[in-house]
Amino acid sequence: MVERSNRPAALAATPGLAPQPQVTFSDDKSTVSAVLPTGESVTVLLYGATVISWKDMDGREKLWLSDAAKLDGSQAVRGGIPLVFPVFGTAPDHPTAGSLPQHGFARTSRWEFLGKSTSESAPAAAAADLTAKLDFGLSAAGLDDATRQLWPFSFNLIYSVNLNRDSLTTSLVVNNDDVKPFDCQVLMHTYLRVGVCAIPRLRTPLFSR
Repeated sequence: MVERSNRPAALAATPGLAPQPQVTFSDDKSTVSAVLPTGESVTVLLYGATVISWKDMDGREKLWLSDAAKLDGSQAVRGGIPLVFPVFGTAPDHPTAGSLPQHGFARTSRWEFLGKSTSESAPAAAAADLTAKLDFGLSAAGLDDATRQLWPFSFNLIYSVNLNRDSLTTSLVVNNDDVKPFDCQVLMHTYLRVGVCAIPRLRTPLFSR
């Protein structure tokens, strides 16, 4: 073998990409889930764009979901994070929302999954800071005929669910695409799961004179 005094140095190994969040659909296409490389996860039911699960890295559930909750689209989900739009409760005397069902129609409409965005450009050392953002959309075109009769406005909703290691954030953007204004109310009706703590029974001392 002939030694070369000016031979080129070996190429540096290309570093592998840091582990990325995984976003998947359920087999029946009813839910979208995101899982961070560190184990945190969120699951969103397309019916109502309802967040039905949010777990930490150890798999502990942070949201409450009723054992009797219907996830088949037959009724609003009891638990998780239901979306209230365009009215909270009922407003029988309101000129535009008076005929709407309780808490409006967002929580009982099927939303479209618009896509995901992650911090894929983060360096490998920042893998622990990765997040997954899921976007969902609902517009007047996505409503059934009966609901469009009750709410005759052109609109567009963008709902974002952002998961990171220590928090879950949600936001809703409401666009009025109509030529006339409308009033609306928005609420993320969150059900948090809390631990049960034992409260000692207090004994009232008796005094005598």
